[in-house]
Amino acid sequence: EEVLNLLADSKISENPAGEKEKYTLGQRAADAIAKTDDSSDTAKRDEDAMNTTPALDFTDSDTLVWPIVGNVLVNYSMDKTVYFATLQQYKYNPAIIIAATQGEGIAAAADGQVSSVYQDPEIGMAVVVNLGDGYELTYGQLTDLTVAEGDVITTGEIIGKVAEPTKYYSVEGCNVYFKLTKDGQPVNPLNRLS
Repeated sequence: EEVLNLLADSKISENPAGEKEKYTLGQRAADAIAKTDDSSDTAKRDEDAMNTTPALDFTDSDTLVWPIVGNVLVNYSMDKTVYFATLQQYKYNPAIIIAATQGEGIAAAADGQVSSVYQDPEIGMAVVVNLGDGYELTYGQLTDLTVAEGDVITTGEIIGKVAEPTKYYSVEGCNVYFKLTKDGQPVNPLNRLS
């Protein structure tokens, strides 16, 4: 709008003595356009800064906090099979299954950024959090999520509530599925929980 006003002003002052004024107004219009471009560049830089992934850092010595207080119903086991009561079978378990009460809040076990939220037939509503350095946490059996993809979360922040168990865990009861991976490979989260 400022540019249009300046251009209109330059047309009005078209007299022989106004040639210099016309140039000055034209230059002012060009400056206003440049200023507008600069402000949009600044706005774009600000927007880009808000959309960038925060510096996530989770080293081999960092620990996790328990997402919920409860007994471990099914232990992590990738070297031998463990028994799943509902399925009445033995299988490998890349996570720990923690007993919980339906509706109880589930806390973030570490700082990170939500990389995905999805529905899974076995573990129900799941949230995957990027911790940095190749580490990811997957929380399962959730409902009433308070986070979405892209959200940055801090340790202890409530990310959702415990859902009714899926049919795969009906005998075990309400629980939280808690899985830690490093570069896509399961890691025993019990070794990192403090």
